[in-house]
Amino acid sequence: MCRLFERIMELYIFENYKEIFPEVIGSELTDRLILKSLEMYGAEAGEVLRTDKGKPYIADSDINISVSHSGSCFVCLIDSQPAGVDIQQERRAGTEKISRRYFTEEECDYVTSEGAKGFYRLWTRKEAYSKYTGRGLEEIIKGTPVLHRDDVDFFDFQLEKGLYCSCCTKKQKK
Repeated sequence: MCRLFERIMELYIFENYKEIFPEVIGSELTDRLILKSLEMYGAEAGEVLRTDKGKPYIADSDINISVSHSGSCFVCLIDSQPAGVDIQQERRAGTEKISRRYFTEEECDYVTSEGAKGFYRLWTRKEAYSKYTGRGLEEIIKGTPVLHRDDVDFFDFQLEKGLYCSCCTKKQKK
């Protein structure tokens, strides 16, 4: 088998990220962490811009980026194709109540059977999918299912106990 195109996707994880550039906060801190990730990736860093929905991108570049932070952790996903990432630190929340408000019936059943782990798996998928599409969370959260999708691939894992992560990318042809 001959492959003409190789997919390149890398996830950069920064723990205690606010200590890396303590002199800056907010979007300036995010931009610096994106540029640091691009440097580690081996790409020339350009200017970080944002879409009208707030999704960061690099000017004049075909590199796709997505970022998320929760607790003391920041992640930056760099991909050769559109992609989205989300992380969520587990906390006390009415997961079933939130699920009934924002999830499809099938997803609610999933949360009921899987508990908090199932809730955070779906929540991070929804946020990652919203970043992948660039449409924003408000459009995605209600009624857009993330179980059994055939248009994207999800990579779900825990960075550490209670810190859930999902990456969403275009479905790869086999």
